[in-house]
Amino acid sequence: MRGLDQGADDYLAKPFALEELLAQIRAVRRRPNQMRAGEIRVGKLVFDIDGEEVSVDGTRLELPRCELRVLSTLLRRMGRTVLRESLEEAVYSFDDEIQSNSLDSHVSRLRKKLADSDAGLEIYSIRGVGYLLKPAQ
Repeated sequence: MRGLDQGADDYLAKPFALEELLAQIRAVRRRPNQMRAGEIRVGKLVFDIDGEEVSVDGTRLELPRCELRVLSTLLRRMGRTVLRESLEEAVYSFDDEIQSNSLDSHVSRLRKKLADSDAGLEIYSIRGVGYLLKPAQ
């Protein structure tokens, strides 16, 4: 259950039969996929996973490392709440000193950049839990 709460969308309990694993893989492959060839496309935004570059309508969006990691994590879990702890693990290394509002500051700046570039995405704060990325309404 913990894995599902932290962003996984499927799991297979042990022990399992090989046929069950293969059926699960086939089911996952049938799902609509927003990720292909190292990029995630959502509306006007394109996130190049390999090059760690973001563009909106073909115009590059300059993002510092932390904001890039926040966006990457939220995009990979699009439409699902991402726990604060999960974002902090994705953004910061073990050696980083984290101020209490550092993550909030990164999210705030990223939210503004997405709005200013008319990316068509909005980051919602889920009070006391984390953040949610959804297409703008």
